[in-house]
Order: sequence, then structure tokens, then C-alpha cells
Amino acid sequence: MTGAVYVALTLGAAFAGPFTTLLLFLPVCVIASGEMYDLVHGPGNASARAWSMIVGGVACLSVALGSFDADWTADYVAGLTCLVLIVSFVWLLLQGSNDPAREVGGLLIVMFFVGLPFGSAVWFFAHGTWLFVGFMFMLWTNDTGAYLVGRTIGRTKLLPAVSPKKTVEGFVGGVLLTMGVAYLLSRYQPMLSLGEWLGCGAIVGITSTLGDLLESALKRARGVKDSGKILPGHGGMLDRFDGFLLAGPVLLIYLRLLH
Repeated sequence: MTGAVYVALTLGAAFAGPFTTLLLFLPVCVIASGEMYDLVHGPGNASARAWSMIVGGVACLSVALGSFDADWTADYVAGLTCLVLIVSFVWLLLQGSNDPAREVGGLLIVMFFVGLPFGSAVWFFAHGTWLFVGFMFMLWTNDTGAYLVGRTIGRTKLLPAVSPKKTVEGFVGGVLLTMGVAYLLSRYQPMLSLGEWLGCGAIVGITSTLGDLLESALKRARGVKDSGKILPGHGGMLDRFDGFLLAGPVLLIYLRLLH
């Protein structure tokens, strides 16, 4: 049921437009930023966690703003990022932080691994609504396909030290099924050529798996099973969006190089 609601909300927001998608993803980004703080530093410091959530939300809005306002360039994003880091560093010193460099490093992870991907999602709409929808379909296909193939014929462990249940067969199966969805998209959504769509499928399959493994490594280092408990049956927001956070920016870079 949680997955069905997630899919319905995402597709509904996508067809309503980029602004609605941002309204949906912004609170998700803020919650995920708090979860990332817990994975990096551990729970306990409520004020620092709240600041991390604010920083993640600001990063998301800063990146997304460029898709709505042509005058808001990358220079402004970089400047705002530096300003946030300076303010954060001063705030940490005033709070009496014993390790401000580590705390700022954690904020950088929140900004670039959580805030930036969620904010950049609206940039897909510059190429059309169906490019974003297609990206989400490929992402979901890779998650489901890798799970089903891995459960059925998976024998060779992919990275057992990080994620014991993932297999090479599941990884390859997920990528191939994702490329199959990309082929179908090329038949009905010709804004990209067949080769370009297949490239999108391969990129999503590979990078979303890497994003999943990265989050699994963070959880294993922290000694937790899930990043949170907000989604029944799924865990935290990061557990649901781990593949999205790496696949989205990489796919946008690929599209930028193409067009």
C-alpha cells in the first residue's frame, strides 16, 4: 500500500507539472536530510539534525530555482552554498562543537547527496513531462527487476560486505529489464532516439544500484537496518529514494551532453 501511494503521488505530481513535483519532493528532501544526518553522525543532537534538514531544503530549492528562473544561474547556487557553509561553520563554533570539520562534512553530504538530487529532479521537465515519468518507471523497474531476478536465479554475491542479499544476476537482470522499459519508451516517446533511451536505461540501472549500495554502506557503518521508520514496510525516505539520489543527477548530465 505504501508503494502504491508513493507511485500515485509521484505520477500525479509529475503530470501536474514541475512546480507540483517540487512541492512533493521538498518535504521528502527535508525528511531525508534528517535521516542522512542520523546515518552520518548518529541520533541525539536534535538542533544539529534540524539544521541539517534546513540545509537540505535550502539546497533543494536553490538547485530547483534555476529551472523556473533563467536569471538564477549556477553562480548564485555556488555562492549560496558557500554562504550556507560559512553560516553553518560559525553556528557550530558557537554551539561548542568538538569536531566542526566533521559536522560541516556531514552537511556537504546532505547538500550534494540529498538536496541537489531532489532539487534537480524538476530539470527533467525541460525535456518534457514524459522524460521524468520515464525516468521514474526505469528506476522502479530496476528496483523490482533486480529483486525478482535475484530471488529467482541469484547465486553470486555482488558486494556481500555491503549488501549480503544483492547478487550479480539480480544486478544484470535489473539493468536489462530497465533497458527493456527504455526500449518501450523509445517506441512511444520519441523525444530521444532508441540509442539515447537505451543509454538512459543502462545509466539508471547502474547508478541506481550504486546509490542503493552507498546507502547500504552508510547503514551498515551505523549498525541500522533502515534509515527511518516513516514509510510502513519500506523504512525511511532514503530507503525509498536511495537509487534516485544518484541516478537522477547522472542521467541529467548524460542528457546535457546529448542536447
